[in-house]
Amino acid sequence: GSAIGIVFLQLFFAASGASGSLLLVLRRAPSLVAFSMMQIAIHFVFLIGIGRGIFRLDPNELYLASNANVGGPTTAAAMAQAKEWNRLTLPALLVGVFGYATATALSLSLG
Repeated sequence: GSAIGIVFLQLFFAASGASGSLLLVLRRAPSLVAFSMMQIAIHFVFLIGIGRGIFRLDPNELYLASNANVGGPTTAAAMAQAKEWNRLTLPALLVGVFGYATATALSLSLG
């Protein structure tokens, strides 16, 4: 069962990435790329700083939480499976889905 799921996840990632052109984005919207990189860097610094510094959480859990927040539940589950962090697969999915739910609710409330 899980082998078939991994194959379909890989097909999903390949189909999603095949249509994109990083060079086109860099040429047409370099400020968007810079802004996105800055957002992810700030997110990662805060996540690691608070997670490791204050809560003393395991780095693997923090990396997976970052992936779930930035990439969503599918990439987080794929990362957990690829790294053989089997006990973290379900939490990665749940954190990613929770992020989708909260972000959707927040954006709808803001109009």
